[in-house]
Amino acid sequence: MLRTLTTTLAASLALTAGAIAQENGFQTTELEDGIYMIANDRAGNVGLIEAGDHLILIDTQMPPFLDDLEAAVRGASGGRTPTLVINTHFHGDHVLGNAHFAALGAGILAHRNVAERLANPVTSQLTGRTPAALDEAFLPDILVSEAMMLSRFGVTGEVLHFANAHTDGDIIVNIADANIIHMGDLLFSGRYPFIDLDAGGSVEGFIAALDEIIGFSDDETRFIAGHGPLSTRDDLIASRDMLIEGRARVAALVEEGHDLAAIQEQNPLSDFHDAWNWGFITTERMIWTFYRDITGLTQ
Repeated sequence: MLRTLTTTLAASLALTAGAIAQENGFQTTELEDGIYMIANDRAGNVGLIEAGDHLILIDTQMPPFLDDLEAAVRGASGGRTPTLVINTHFHGDHVLGNAHFAALGAGILAHRNVAERLANPVTSQLTGRTPAALDEAFLPDILVSEAMMLSRFGVTGEVLHFANAHTDGDIIVNIADANIIHMGDLLFSGRYPFIDLDAGGSVEGFIAALDEIIGFSDDETRFIAGHGPLSTRDDLIASRDMLIEGRARVAALVEEGHDLAAIQEQNPLSDFHDAWNWGFITTERMIWTFYRDITGLTQ
């Protein structure tokens, strides 16, 4: 049975038996014995794994939420703090809590490109912003190239790298014995994804990553999305199919000689808008992403 810890008593009364009210802004769902999804829908979804002497936290959100996130972690684990943090990629809403949990004794595991991106950030052409460089307290000290088994941390599972997808440093956490996968931002469930073209991401790489994960998962696999609700394989398939179709539509207009302004005017994603548009990656920004990915141009 799922055990959900919610932020208000009213919400908890609407849940199944075992619900406990929390006043920390987070909802914690126990997916299996000792495996949790912790979410507030204001930064990246967090995973938590109890594994004997190890307590593994997947992603660390960001400073405004850290005291409450720590409280949620302690509440789920009987007062413990993480011994290991796994970063699924380098974006701030997933890693800006690293120093907080490192100070509590956690090591930090990530793909080797994450350390480089955190120390040497680049300007986003999408937002026009340049993130601040982070000091050593935030940087990973356990580096992954392609894959790593998690048996040394008491987990039957692995981390897997997918190149040039959401970024150039994406890893997923595949908890094989529980058939649960934390996707990081390789899944924006039911939303247009953010594909960070300035940090090594690509539409084709994102599609290829989803294809591979769809291939080795099944209908019983549960997916912790980087953003959005607990998801199924069908949600990955829907995201992949939307990206394939959307890119093809924009590519056809590029082939006809249309520039970005003309393509935005024609809005080839209009029928996707109601289902996929959201605050950060709007339909307009998704068209821009496809156009830039295809042409290399920003306008």
